[in-house]
Amino acid sequence: MRMPDRIERTAVAVAIAVLLLLIPVAATIGSVSYSDLSLRSQQQRAQYVRVDARVVDTTNAMLSGADTASTATVEWRAPDGSVRSGSTEVPSSARIGDETSIWRDINGNLAHAPATAAGAVISGTATAVFVWFLGAVFVGGLVGLTAMASERSRMRAWDRDWRRFVQSRDHPSR
Repeated sequence: MRMPDRIERTAVAVAIAVLLLLIPVAATIGSVSYSDLSLRSQQQRAQYVRVDARVVDTTNAMLSGADTASTATVEWRAPDGSVRSGSTEVPSSARIGDETSIWRDINGNLAHAPATAAGAVISGTATAVFVWFLGAVFVGGLVGLTAMASERSRMRAWDRDWRRFVQSRDHPSR
């Protein structure tokens, strides 16, 4: 076995070991991501309140997944009793005067729906898979570059050996 072949085989063995060691690293990063998102979800669920709001004006319809939704101006009561208003997404069937549910924070300001626990699981898992995949692409690229360098070295060796063979037989070189 020539030296380039040994280097290439060693690079493949090291790449496999790195990919196996990357599994717990990716899992740890995914777990940290899940923990952060789960904590944020719990905090939002503790701070946000779902209240009924009255639609006072509808603006435009937009596609939201499989259903259509409208952006509308809604009014709701803050904890201090004052009436607040803001623009939010409502079902496309909502008309002026209809009631719809919104989320507000402890100060009475309009808020987005709190993150869900399922969303935290999905995001944490996706983060772990992405980190491992990114590492696999990087390691695979390094192995590919090593293989190309080894192939080039083998071809140079073949050329040298062929020239020696041709010269030893007293054949004219090309």
